[in-house]
Amino acid sequence: MPTPTIERTQLQPQPAVVVKRRVARSEIAATIAESLGKTFPYALQHGLAIAGRPFVRYSDVSPGLMTMETGTPLAAPAPGAGEIEAITLPGGPAAVAVHMGPYDKLQETYAAMERWMQQQGVRAAGAPWESYITDPAEDPNPATWRTDVFWPISE
Repeated sequence: MPTPTIERTQLQPQPAVVVKRRVARSEIAATIAESLGKTFPYALQHGLAIAGRPFVRYSDVSPGLMTMETGTPLAAPAPGAGEIEAITLPGGPAAVAVHMGPYDKLQETYAAMERWMQQQGVRAAGAPWESYITDPAEDPNPATWRTDVFWPISE
């Protein structure tokens, strides 16, 4: 896998709707599919303007389980309902990496980002998230999938 491109960027706060789940690593793919099958239709049914690609934020990761917030970014804040929660992805300084390839190699991109942060003299300042630029249903070749990874940082 090629070394990901990592850069410093300034993010604007991003309203979104998410489904939050605590799952084992083996349940990630199924959880993403199930959760996006709820947030995307929710946005459409409520006339909410979608403002970007689907994402997953990993708000708590432990050796056994992780908390995933799988969602749809919105153009403006909107209320959630039931298991659909309204959140705002944070603005501010962040590292952003472009990951090209299959999702099961994303850990290599996270490791590269941690090395980059150490080299840059910055540290993680919040939970990272992945934005899925390529839709596997439209492009079934995992080698060409693009995922942008955002990780808030502080000096």
